[in-house]
Amino acid sequence: MIKSLALTAALALTLTACATAPVSADKAAAANAKPPAGCIAQTATRIPVKNDACAGFGSSYSQKDIDNTGQTDLSRALPMLDPAISRH
Repeated sequence: MIKSLALTAALALTLTACATAPVSADKAAAANAKPPAGCIAQTATRIPVKNDACAGFGSSYSQKDIDNTGQTDLSRALPMLDPAISRH
């Protein structure tokens, strides 16, 4: 019983080690590349964008950011997040 359990574990470890492919340095660097400051990396469009490219420039705010302002109206919350936004 113990022999078959040990043999099964050894076989599983061997297959797991063989199943993982090494990652090339180029792919690892591309995965870790971040877009420059002020660049929005992901948008709602379906147009593919490279990891280090900009999908658009500007600022984006999550629902959590807006909720954290404590305002109930978006026209009051956005100027709190970005002073460049003015309300008329």
